[in-house]
Amino acid sequence: MRFRHFFGISVLSIVLGLGLSPATAENLTVEVTGQAAESGLGRATTRLRALEAALIEAAIKGGADINGYTAASNGILVSDRLILRPASRILDYSVLSEGVENGFYRVRIRAIVGDPPVPVTDYCARRAQLDIASHPLRLGIDPMTPAWVDSLGPQLHDSIDAAIASRPGVSLVRSGVGGGMPGRSAQVGLDMDYAALTRGAARTPAPEGRLAYHADVQIQMQGRNKLLLVLESRLVDAASNTMRAQSRFEHVTRLDAGLPIAALDRLASPDRSAIVQKLLTGIDDHIETMIDAYACRPLEGVLQLSGGRLTLPFGSKDGLTRHHLAFSEGQDTPYIIFEIDTLQDHAAVLRPIDQNRTARSLAGMRVRFMEVAK
Repeated sequence: MRFRHFFGISVLSIVLGLGLSPATAENLTVEVTGQAAESGLGRATTRLRALEAALIEAAIKGGADINGYTAASNGILVSDRLILRPASRILDYSVLSEGVENGFYRVRIRAIVGDPPVPVTDYCARRAQLDIASHPLRLGIDPMTPAWVDSLGPQLHDSIDAAIASRPGVSLVRSGVGGGMPGRSAQVGLDMDYAALTRGAARTPAPEGRLAYHADVQIQMQGRNKLLLVLESRLVDAASNTMRAQSRFEHVTRLDAGLPIAALDRLASPDRSAIVQKLLTGIDDHIETMIDAYACRPLEGVLQLSGGRLTLPFGSKDGLTRHHLAFSEGQDTPYIIFEIDTLQDHAAVLRPIDQNRTARSLAGMRVRFMEVAK
């Protein structure tokens, strides 16, 4: 019976919407007005009917599936019927205005219409821009290796930096702070940071969003003519010193089996460069895994209240645009949808579609970003 009440409103929408295809994963923002005549059942009931009419109208604007059938009695056509089934859902809405006008109660709403939101699955499609500062490697060298292995640090560092800089969206700078003292470290652990101990702890504040690349390198002999390289790579938030991503790389390189140890100790520089390249065979995949673990991470987090506004520590350089919508499960509505109010490099201020919801009541809520809404 309720549908009959709205049939007059719906017919026009059906006529206008016959060419619409069912809604896709793309979400729409629509503003519509629903109305209801006073029925003698009271203001609250009339208002509810007007609101329901507005919601039906909003759903129709997102696309509709329409089926028709004919009713007949004794071979005589008695009626034609259309069945309207919205092809999309009301995800969230806000009442913009309401009141009585010309004997009708009218409610105007702004609604997000579409398929149920799903989190972004191809996170690398919104490639982040990373600012990485590469720090000197911390070397741990087995005393049993040839003497020339001590000199491989700069070449290893250059090759690893080249692999980092080749990744899309990465801006790389070199930092001389926090490097380890290269050399044989059979008795000295990698946690002893020589530079930090000798230069003091004073530091210039890191630029917002900067990541620091740190790596521990172990080089060991395996048998008489094999070198094992173990690389532990870490991406660290430079401001908070918080780990963001890490990856482990191992590779065994076979030295020339015909060379005695004495010859290995006198290995020429070009030969050493070739050995560095062999030691780092597969380094590009290692670096890609580490960087993508951070750059392609899901953008979801807990809303923080700052100055009466809802904030998240993600921004344009993390791959967000002003068109991204965030969502969380709702109570009065299926979802609570948020749009981006202001966007910085590594921060965003969100506001709920329903302006009647207060920032304080939403603080602490976990939200996720959905596919971009055009």
